[in-house]
Amino acid sequence: MAWTRLIALDEVPVGTARAVRAGPDDLLVCRTGADAVHVLEDVCSHDDAPIGDQEIADGMVTCPRHGARFDCATGDVRRSPAPVGIEVFPSRIEAGWIEVELED
Repeated sequence: MAWTRLIALDEVPVGTARAVRAGPDDLLVCRTGADAVHVLEDVCSHDDAPIGDQEIADGMVTCPRHGARFDCATGDVRRSPAPVGIEVFPSRIEAGWIEVELED
């Protein structure tokens, strides 16, 4: 496992999610507080569509296609039609950057 720098912290305002790519991985960086960031896979488990850039509401991101909602911190489904949650990756803020821990 290795830490990968994704995006500058100031490029993700509090209350927003930003889609980023790290190698082959499509990821979603969610900033729920000044020092609270979460990194999820950027794919809805309902139809494999990207979730993409958006505002966060009540700690959740919403798939724009069919309205499935996922908890930013856990990836758990909070509203169907998604059948299962999405993967969450270890993340941290380091020297003004949001980093994620990915498998080598």
